[in-house]
Amino acid sequence: MTEIQQAHALLEGVLGTQIAPYAFAIALLCAGQSSTITGTLAGQITMEGFLRFRIRPWLRRLITRTLAIIRRWR
Repeated sequence: MTEIQQAHALLEGVLGTQIAPYAFAIALLCAGQSSTITGTLAGQITMEGFLRFRIRPWLRRLITRTLAIIRRWR
């Protein structure tokens, strides 16, 4: 078994077969959001702190998240 399958199997043992798939899906979504937020904040620190390049926060988030989505498609 791979590691992600082991995590799902562990949840089945703890939560049962009815709840485990939903808990696992929510955990995966939360992990993805955490990763996206970390990347967005890293981009903000790099742009504002190191490059001294300031843009509106909504535009910065749009650019950073768009780049993250494009990178995942490759």
